[in-house]
Parts: sequence; structure tokens; C-alpha cells
Amino acid sequence: MTDRLNRRMMLRSAAGAGVVGVGGLALGGSAQAESAPPSLVNADGSPVLTPQQFGAVGDGEADDTAAIQAAINAARSQLNKIVVFPPGLYKVTSTLVVGDHEYDTPGEHLNRFVMRGYGMFSEEPSKIRFHHDGVGIRWEASLGGIHGMAFDAPVKTANNVGIHVKRTANTDDTDVTIVECSFLRFNRAVVSVGRGFSFTQNKVAVCTTGIDISWPTEGTDGVPDSVHFPPYGLRKWLITDNHFHSNFDAIVFNDAPDADFRGAVISNNLLDIGRRLFKGCLTNSTISGNVIENGTGNAIIQIDAGGHNLTITGNVIGGFDTTPGAWTPPLYAIQFTGGVSAKNVTISANSFNWIRGSAIGFDQAADKVSITNNSFDNWNLGSSPAHGAILAKADATRFAILGNVFSGGPRPDGLPVRVSGKLAASNVVGNASPQAGLVSAGSIGADSFVESTPGRFTRLELTAAKDAAVRVLSTATTDVAAGNTYGGYLVQSALPEGSGPGVKGGVEVVAVNASGSAATNLLCATNSTNEVVSFQASVAGLVPPTDNARDIGSADASIRTVYTHATRLRPYKAANLPPAADARGALINVDDGHDGKPCLAMSDGKSWRRVPLGNSING
Repeated sequence: MTDRLNRRMMLRSAAGAGVVGVGGLALGGSAQAESAPPSLVNADGSPVLTPQQFGAVGDGEADDTAAIQAAINAARSQLNKIVVFPPGLYKVTSTLVVGDHEYDTPGEHLNRFVMRGYGMFSEEPSKIRFHHDGVGIRWEASLGGIHGMAFDAPVKTANNVGIHVKRTANTDDTDVTIVECSFLRFNRAVVSVGRGFSFTQNKVAVCTTGIDISWPTEGTDGVPDSVHFPPYGLRKWLITDNHFHSNFDAIVFNDAPDADFRGAVISNNLLDIGRRLFKGCLTNSTISGNVIENGTGNAIIQIDAGGHNLTITGNVIGGFDTTPGAWTPPLYAIQFTGGVSAKNVTISANSFNWIRGSAIGFDQAADKVSITNNSFDNWNLGSSPAHGAILAKADATRFAILGNVFSGGPRPDGLPVRVSGKLAASNVVGNASPQAGLVSAGSIGADSFVESTPGRFTRLELTAAKDAAVRVLSTATTDVAAGNTYGGYLVQSALPEGSGPGVKGGVEVVAVNASGSAATNLLCATNSTNEVVSFQASVAGLVPPTDNARDIGSADASIRTVYTHATRLRPYKAANLPPAADARGALINVDDGHDGKPCLAMSDGKSWRRVPLGNSING
């Protein structure tokens, strides 16, 4: 809206002065260049400056370097420091300099320089072509803006840079905005030294590096611990909605101490036939909503320093081509390299695909990492035994790996989560995977809760006691079969068939009839063997099994002795004894079975036989 209003204002101003509009200057007619500069004015009465007013032709043949520099220099003395580039191709053969004019006009130091063209994203009506091997524009002004311009070079050279942002005084404070511009065939499209940078809705193509961010080593004002020194100064980067085409490195943050580059938002960018989205130092920042197609090289997001308080979410990261023989897939989608101890990191809702090694890798110990609700497809295409979808090469502490879907790993023995060190204080549950297991670790701490069979809670691996419970909601209304298992908790030895030492037993809930009436099987190992028997508790009472065909263990392992402090038998009346034929060998209490007094009775299968009671123990 602002761009359109400004353009309309300039055209209205030109029409009111009875001169050719700014758009008319695009043809670079010699009549305009030879006559007096047109009287284009801003709303405040200051002239709207264009390179044509100073002799630029804009035909791609004439050298417009001096005219453009003259327009830039003239704008420094104006209240509105704006240079407008009408449509045309401007040939430049040496570096253009936008000087640092903070103190040129006392009291107006916040009204900074603006370079404005007529482009919108991929349109390139206002284009500067740099024909020299070096910096195209050296931008020394703070709080400036570049809008609607296109920059390119006939060929990419070893040292050509499109725009180099660096102040000579108070060097950390830059805050330059680049919007709806395009960059083509540069070694580095944009280099920014300092803090504060907005880069949005731009196109960067056929460049070695798209955006290169670093921190100044000299020229900062203030005293230590002030706003112009790290870590406070390193902040404010907004890099969104850009199209990076054929870049090796789209965004590089470098030359900063650990954890000082922070406050970056890198979102909604597209790497079409791209390489790497990010490389360098980053903390207290978010990378979200980006799409990277055909990424190659070592890692698509490579964190080399910092690595604290990061959120990486909603990205599509990895290769795209389904014929990887024609290209080299990336080794990692996200990698925290050897100089980083990642901490307080959230990686969620990303789609990882076509990765040569691990989708997520930690080279050093990491702590407090949440990896949730991601989709991993076609990882470890190199079929390396060292890689997993998630790889931690050292200790992993307080990891939450929840709700992920793992698929497409080429190795049948390749587990999705691989930890070379110790997995401690972590939870790995609720994930889905075709592999029989989920986690391979040097050791799993007693305080970790790890799901062994992916996607189900029927088997959990614990190295020591841990509070745990599973609640199963039965939604079945028909076809309930006796013996169906509805939940339980089982501890078994880690050795094959439970033959090794360790606690063996647990609780199992099963249906006993078609109505869904439940029974609880208490499972335990015998004293002398590793066989496991059961004792069932249901509405029928406590029932030791006659065989163990329905349970793990052997058929001849039965419970021979029941230990109890006291046994209280249910009292029956003589008039309503249960059928003796149904209770052969049962012992019951008959409340009025002997002269109206209690006695014991035992069934011989045909009738109940009274068992006389002896004398009182104390009598």
C-alpha cells in the first residue's frame, strides 16, 4: 500500500509540474538528459531525484556510474533522502557508495536513505548491472531501505557482491530493509555487518551465498555492556518470504561468539533447486515454514555455534527428486555440529525426506530437546549403520521424542533413534515406525521412559523402577471374546525368553466372557525357575490355573502354596448352599450348619460334608 501511494504521489507531482512522469524517464531519452533536470517534487516540496537528472541513460550500454553516484550524493542534503530509478537497465562499472549521513542534517538523523525502483518480486523493470569484480553498492547509511530494485552481473566472479552493508561509525547499528528486489550471478548477493536487517519478498538466483551476516570488529560506539556491544547488539533479523534459486548457502551467520546471534526470524522462504538454507551461529530464534527442494551437501540447516532456545517448525526439509542417482542428497536436514551443545530446542511438525544420513543430528551432548509430530521419510539413503532418523553422537538428556512417524529407512535393522552416549531423563513414546524397535543407545538411564514397540504401549523398556500407568479405554460394544487382552503391565528379563536374572511378572487384564466381564491375571515367576504362572482374580473369585496354556510359561508350572495371614470364608446358609457338583474340593463356611452354629463344609462332588470344629484354642 505504501509503495503504491508513493508512486502515485510522484506521478501526481510530476503531472502538476507539467513534466514527463517518472515512468517516462525509463526510456532514457537524450532530450531529458540534455535539458535542465525536471522539477519532480515530493509532497514537502523537495525534489524527487532520479539518476536521469544527472545524466543517466539507462539503456544498458552507456556507463551510468557517475550519474547514479551524483544522485545519491545530492539526496544526502534533502529532508527526504530518496533516489527513484525509473524503469531501465543501468550500467555500473565501479562501486556506488551510499554514505553514512546520520549527522548531515541536525535533528533529522532518523530520516535515512531510500533507493526505490519499480520492481515487484520477480519483475525487474529497474535494474542495475555491475560490470566489475567487487562490491556493487557499499551501503553505509543506517535505517535505510531498498525497494523494487534488481541487481545482477554479466557473470559471477570471485569477489562480486551485490550490496555490502557496513557503517564506518557506530558500526553495529545498521537496520537496513531490502524488499521486492532481485539478485543474479553474485558470489555473495548481500553482505550485512551489524545488527538489524530485514530481507523480505526478494529473489536470489545463481549466487554462491545469498545473505552473509557478521558482527563488526571495530568502530562500535559506547562502552562495554552498552547496547552497542554483544550480546545485546546481536539481534533483529527478519528474513522472510524470499525465493532462493540455485544457492549453495542461502543464509550465513558468521564471526560471532557463541549464543550472541539471536532474535532472528527465518520463515516462509523457498529454496528451489537449493542447497543449504542456513549455516552458522544462531540462538533465541525461529526457523519456520520454509520449503527446501533438492538440498545437497552436508546439512540444510547447520548450526555451528549458539544452538540455544531455537524453534524449528513447519518446514519441508530435504531432497525432492525421487531419483537420487542423479544428485547427492544432503547428509543431514538439521545438524548441530561439533561446536554446539544444543539446549532448549524444539523441532516440531516438520517433513523430512530424501536424506542421505540422519534427518536430525547432534554432534555434541544435548539437553532439553523436544522432537515432536514430525514426519521422517526416506532417511539414511546411504544405508549407514551409524545413522538413524534422529542421531545423537553423545549424551542425550531430557529429550522428548513424541508423536513422530518414521518410514522409508532402507536398512531393516536401522532403528530410527540412535544415541551413542546415554539417554537420560527422556521420554520416547507414541511414535509410529515399521521397525521392530525404536531406540538404540549406549545406555538408557533409569529415569527414562522408552517405547520399545513403535506406536503401541504393550511393551516398554525400563532399566529401573519408574512410576508408570496405562489406562485403556475399551470402545467395543460387540464381539467381545473370552481371553481378549485389554491392558496390563509386564516385567520380563531382557535375555531371550526371559531366561536371565531380573524381576519377572506383572498384571494382565482379560475378558472372561462375551459380556466383557473382566479378570485380572497376576503373573509371577517361580522361585526355582524362570517359568511364569498366573493367579486369576475375577467375579468367580481367586482361581489358580490348572494349566498355563493361556499364559506364558509351561503347562506344569502351577501354584502349590498360598500364603496368607488370615482367610475369611464367605458365610452360606444351609438352605441355600451352592451345588456340590460344581464345587468339587471346595471348602466353605456354613453359618448355621451344626446345631444352628457355624461350621466348615467340603464338597465331594455329590454333596456337602460337614467338617467338625474342634475345641476353642483358648478354652
